[in-house]
Amino acid sequence: MSEPVALRLTAEDLAALARSRPAAPALAVLRRGQVSRRLLLLKGLADAARRTVPEAWARDAAAGWELCVRAYRADPRAFEGVLLHPHAGVWLRRCLRALHGTGPGTDLSVDLARLGTFGHAAALRAGLLPALSLPVRDGTLWLPTLGVVRLSGGANSVRLDGWTVAWADRTVSLRESRRENPREDTQRPFAPRRLVVPPSAPAAPRLSLTVEDADPYRDVYGFPVQSRQSPARLAAWQSAVERTWELLGGLMPERAADCAFLWSALVPLRPGPRGRGRSSSTRDAYGALAAAPQRDPLLLAETVLHETGHLALGSLTDLVDLTDPYDRTLHRVGWRPDPRPLAGVLTGTHAHIGLLDFWSRAAQTLGGAQARPAEQRLRLCGTQAAEALRVLRRNRAALTSLGACFVEHMTEEAEAYGFRVDRRPVHPSGQAVRPSGQAIRPSGQSGVHPSGQAVHPSGESGVRGLTPFRVVRTAAEDVPPSGAARVRPPPPRSTRSA
Repeated sequence: MSEPVALRLTAEDLAALARSRPAAPALAVLRRGQVSRRLLLLKGLADAARRTVPEAWARDAAAGWELCVRAYRADPRAFEGVLLHPHAGVWLRRCLRALHGTGPGTDLSVDLARLGTFGHAAALRAGLLPALSLPVRDGTLWLPTLGVVRLSGGANSVRLDGWTVAWADRTVSLRESRRENPREDTQRPFAPRRLVVPPSAPAAPRLSLTVEDADPYRDVYGFPVQSRQSPARLAAWQSAVERTWELLGGLMPERAADCAFLWSALVPLRPGPRGRGRSSSTRDAYGALAAAPQRDPLLLAETVLHETGHLALGSLTDLVDLTDPYDRTLHRVGWRPDPRPLAGVLTGTHAHIGLLDFWSRAAQTLGGAQARPAEQRLRLCGTQAAEALRVLRRNRAALTSLGACFVEHMTEEAEAYGFRVDRRPVHPSGQAVRPSGQAIRPSGQSGVHPSGQAVHPSGESGVRGLTPFRVVRTAAEDVPPSGAARVRPPPPRSTRSA
């Protein structure tokens, strides 16, 4: 289905990513990496299903695979748009884990049959008018980028004929637009709603988000998700995102552009205890940010920057290791009560580094009651990042060569804001060395990962070895230079950081 593709980043791109200042060409490379990875996962799903469950494949999924092939040939870009539906990544990984016997006990027949609806949605987006009959498994018709249809009435099968869905004695048009009504029958298509925010400043970008409140694969963020949003809740989200986007576009339009590129879907979460905010993202759902309602635009802006930082780093580490995938050590960090693996330390540190510029600008730009909390958040993020960078530097032996460069650039970024990082020489064991030559005991704690083994996030699929990726010293002639150092202004130094 796909031709070989080489993905290349310049050394300048890697440095800019480490400093949370990526340029558009670098983000485009990472997105292309997600497309390549998901194409390989989809091909791996088809191969594994044919081999391990041939009867189920022929009965439930083969027709869907043929639709995928036809859609890709008809319009590769349209097909890739469906492939990049955030929770399609969750579906693909869930199917592969079930087929390889490495995931939780889920109903493979339901997930495998959804290759048919995935292929149908892709074919429609590619301009085709496919016809498909599928068995009704769980009463949910999942059509990525088109929505979800709830089926009831005891139907055993459903017929998809172009943009029309028919089952039992009901017929629904996927093109149909219905007004939201809480009393409306639940068999209507759950067409995804969008939040669209125009540019808040001349240099700021437009933001367009899909509200994912019905996708059956959205419950993967570690917190309870909310159900279909009422018109009142949707209006509240629109207002909150608009105020946040205005703030972010005014303070740092270049980072707002990064967020607009990375963030395509919002998954509403239930609030935490006493209405506290919470947020999450996952590498399997590239483009999606899960968050509980948050009225304070400063805090929601922090959430957006934090989680999109995770999305950018996750798309990089899907292509290249920054830490040793077999390292089992656990370490203490300031932002979590539980010890974290070294890869988790690096991920959290990178997200904190990405907040320094935001809180520095907020502290210098906002006045009155907002300035002091911004100073406090800057001090907290910088202090925690500096402490975590010490952990990373003292465990240099568990970093790859690219990981060590990444940590060095993060260190420079933290120190640019006045947060000094321990740069003493490192013992071969990975421990910092005192001038006397005696090794310092690392702050992290060694231990075994709860799974009992070190497993690379892409280990089951074997995808990592199939997508060529390298960082080059200078931009190749056919690869646009990042221009990161020229396009992005240097960060304003904070005079208030500790």
